[in-house]
Amino acid sequence: MNNKKMRTGKCDIFNNSNKINLRLEMPGVSKENLDIKIDGDILTIHGGIDNIINKDNYLLHEINNADYLHEYTIDETIDKDSIKAEMSNGVLLLTLDLKKSEKPRKIEVKNS
Repeated sequence: MNNKKMRTGKCDIFNNSNKINLRLEMPGVSKENLDIKIDGDILTIHGGIDNIINKDNYLLHEINNADYLHEYTIDETIDKDSIKAEMSNGVLLLTLDLKKSEKPRKIEVKNS
């Protein structure tokens, strides 16, 4: 990571068919400037924004060019080897599968 300011964008976390999905808004971040790592139980998402315009050329500057940084603690119910990421139109979608042993299951009740 560089020494730029960091910010967190908006995030949705939801359960979808025995998977946990994270949807992160990261406008201005390309797939090539994403760095997603898992270290132990910490999932880190860094999205870099290239600032290619010289600040001296601005007449008005209201858009924050800070990079994005998100960190989440992942517990033992997540299969860390199956995490998938997709980027589309400035929105990152991460899919985290639950371990098979952790997926909810229906227990049938029998007549006695």
